[in-house]
Amino acid sequence: MRRGWIGLAALAAVVLVVVLLREPPAKPLEPPPPAAATPLVMDAQRVAVPGGKLNWREVPLPAGVGQADRSVVDVERAVFPVVAQDGSHRLVTKDGSEVARGGETLSATLDGTRLVVHEVEAGRLSTVDLATGARAERSTGVGPGPVAVAAGVVVVQRSDQCLVVLDAATLEPKMDRCAQDGTTVSLLTAELDAVQWREVRSGEHCVRWFRMGASLTPEAVSTGERACRAAVLLHTADWELTADFPPYEVGVANPGPLVARRANMEVVLDANAAGVHSCGGRVYWLSQAVGTERRGQLARWTPGQTRVDVVEISEGSASPSRCVNGVLNVVTHAGDRPRLWTLADP
Repeated sequence: MRRGWIGLAALAAVVLVVVLLREPPAKPLEPPPPAAATPLVMDAQRVAVPGGKLNWREVPLPAGVGQADRSVVDVERAVFPVVAQDGSHRLVTKDGSEVARGGETLSATLDGTRLVVHEVEAGRLSTVDLATGARAERSTGVGPGPVAVAAGVVVVQRSDQCLVVLDAATLEPKMDRCAQDGTTVSLLTAELDAVQWREVRSGEHCVRWFRMGASLTPEAVSTGERACRAAVLLHTADWELTADFPPYEVGVANPGPLVARRANMEVVLDANAAGVHSCGGRVYWLSQAVGTERRGQLARWTPGQTRVDVVEISEGSASPSRCVNGVLNVVTHAGDRPRLWTLADP
């Protein structure tokens, strides 16, 4: 009997050893995932920059000039909107030569040597190469709606869901871009090297942003969470800039605040901003805009800095600036006399 007990004990020991050998070793405890780093948030310091410190050049405006802020001027060319004695609207060069005529105020964009003219109410586009004189014209077939010109393409918003892409040289249709059912296209803008827009799908929290350049391939823009409600989205030098729609005020003229982000750093640039765009490696916008004419202070920010330059050009307030072939255009207003200024090294 004693031998039986000894045999059973030996057998149990062997089984225990086999089980222990077959079981995988226990995994070492993994450290908990690191907590999300708290963003470093700072308010940019506003610094006044006298106009005399920059190489501003005043551009003489022709007689009969209409809305001076619709002028387009680069280092070689200048086109101005004027109202003729018969009430027609014209675009003329600095020597007075007419390049376009219409029955309403004309909106013009200069992309290289090519001038693209938009008659909003008439729904008509025309283009002229200021170097060769080559022209083209096309009816958009739609009423007032956004038009953006960049990288050799013209994009027209045909409806809440569809964009039409045209060749800027010939105005021939290249493609249509229509969003899925339940998706709305909005905020069509021209950036330095592409056209950009956003698509909002019903019931979804976050919108999607897209860009399209000369390749005619819409590309989804990689964005952070703050771009979900953004009315402004701009990328420059690895920084993402956004300005949000204020809650319950979707579509307001001056969204804000304007915030620049990179990695774990956030710089609050302004409480509200209008006409945000890049030019010459810096970001420009109109600060503290007031009134229906949206006049305020010209502000700019250099990526990586923690200060905002409030640029003083001349007496009076400024209209939203624009970048024309790398040249900054700004109109200032003091009394009833507008003055047009350019900065070739913005």
